[in-house]
Amino acid sequence: MYRGYYKNSVLIPDYGTINQHKVFNVQPSVSPRAHNHTMAKGENNGKLNEENNALMNGRAKKPEQNNFSSFIYNKNEGTCLGRTAKSWCQITIFYIIFYAILAAFWIGCLYIFLSTTDPQLPRFYGKGTIIGANPGVGYQPWLKEDPESTLIKFNPKDPKTYKRYVEVLDKYFAKYENDNNTRVCSGSESNSDIIKDGKVVDANMQPCRFDLSPFQKAGCLKSNDYGFKTGTPCVVLSLNRLIGWVPEDFAAGDVPKEVSKRYRAKNIAFHCAGTHKHDQEHEGPIEYVPPEGIDGRFYPYAVMDNYQQPITVVKFKKLPLNRLVMIECKAYAKNIERDRISGLGVVNFELFKVDDAAKKEKEL
Repeated sequence: MYRGYYKNSVLIPDYGTINQHKVFNVQPSVSPRAHNHTMAKGENNGKLNEENNALMNGRAKKPEQNNFSSFIYNKNEGTCLGRTAKSWCQITIFYIIFYAILAAFWIGCLYIFLSTTDPQLPRFYGKGTIIGANPGVGYQPWLKEDPESTLIKFNPKDPKTYKRYVEVLDKYFAKYENDNNTRVCSGSESNSDIIKDGKVVDANMQPCRFDLSPFQKAGCLKSNDYGFKTGTPCVVLSLNRLIGWVPEDFAAGDVPKEVSKRYRAKNIAFHCAGTHKHDQEHEGPIEYVPPEGIDGRFYPYAVMDNYQQPITVVKFKKLPLNRLVMIECKAYAKNIERDRISGLGVVNFELFKVDDAAKKEKEL
């Protein structure tokens, strides 16, 4: 509160009065209209101050917090999961149309793709493609439950030790029992009569039937447990199926010496030997069934009903007891590349004939 008096609407301090501790309540002379305006402004300021004080003191009214149940279904607003029935209908129709268009687009692309492919012949095959032009060599019995192992370990006196190998070979040879849609090829007849450029050109013709009788004579079929029970195991060798591949003949003076005595034109010869020198010393006599290898009349390969893959069998007639022998088998034709590092034209496996009685005698 000021001490003083007004003069011409100007407050004049009265220092003398202040010094004498006298207080004057001096009111300015204002018009009624200005006075009312001042009062209204004061009331508004008072309300604002009251609201500010309430907020500062935490007395402001807090909005209601939505809980999970009201989010699931809000009765007041008529919403479910934050959407009204109309909104749900709109978004459902939108996604139905969206995915229908997306599915139609995908089906159209798939149809165009399938219309440009041949189910019997890949678009690219042969040299320079991922399929390649050099067949690999495979062997049986190969255990699917232990694919990393190439060991064939057995005891001729204990059928349990070679039971799993016999089961694998039983399943492998079962496909040759069905000779439907096959024909007996003789003379110059071959699969090349019905296959051109990797496709079957004559649907009335059938693939050549593969004859298992040489294996039966050699004791390499089920009746002899594929040689395991006599200690002379038979190992099946085959080439990978390559569409359009046909073996090419060596020139007369270019036949490798390993197969020179058994090689026949248009065939694929095989030669097996110990991987290392000490393996070769213990491999024993090896019989090839048939001696000339795989007959070339079964080539080329193409996708067809009941195609019978040609094979050959290698019989190990005198394996040492309780000694591991590592074997390497190679396929021979002019257009088969053999490389031990890459595995082209080569296959490796190990043979281990066990005799517990001989092992015990040796230990004694």
